[in-house]
Amino acid sequence: MSKCLNCPEAGKHAFCNLGQDARAFLESNSLNTEYPRGSTIFREGDRSNAVFVVCSGKVKLSATSREGRTMILRIADTGDVLGMSAALAKGEYEVTASAIEPCRTRVLHLTNLTSMLQKYGDASLAAANVLAEDYRAAFDEARLIALPASPAGRVARLILDWADDARDSSAAFITMSLTHEEVALMTATTRETVTRTLSRFRSEKIISMSGVVMTVLQPRALERLCAC
Repeated sequence: MSKCLNCPEAGKHAFCNLGQDARAFLESNSLNTEYPRGSTIFREGDRSNAVFVVCSGKVKLSATSREGRTMILRIADTGDVLGMSAALAKGEYEVTASAIEPCRTRVLHLTNLTSMLQKYGDASLAAANVLAEDYRAAFDEARLIALPASPAGRVARLILDWADDARDSSAAFITMSLTHEEVALMTATTRETVTRTLSRFRSEKIISMSGVVMTVLQPRALERLCAC
């Protein structure tokens, strides 16, 4: 099993920045689990039994309405902790978590999570930070859907958010691991609209695409679309 201390993400995220004792507890009491692309980590409505620290890969978090409509709420990345609010509430998972690329996680079951939070103050603070990050992600998703009036504006806002994440990771480009259908589910539009919008952005040289690699060429143009 890999050690948190040797991880390149050490110190960068809530559960990746624990003190020595709490980190040792996490390493000793969690399971290092790998998920292939397309696999489900947990399902909306299932009883919570663990939290999942994403060590590598990306995870799609989605929710489904009673009418069967699905919306992708966000894409979790390395360092994110999944299922914390459900675990602390001892309730059901609010979303479905699915790997959109091969993922490796540390799985910490509820009894061990409770013990860690009771023993280590820095772990309790980390859990609070995880909840704060979840709240901000929910706010960002609401902003993405509610504020730009046009579908093109919502797609533009999503691309700008991806560009911000890429800069935070010191990347010069965006790796687009979602299908057009999945982008549509994140922006409350249709696959056809996403395809037309991205094609328009390319033809107007607002973005460039090479396979799954996207580069933003005119961020101000995307910002203007967000205001529409």
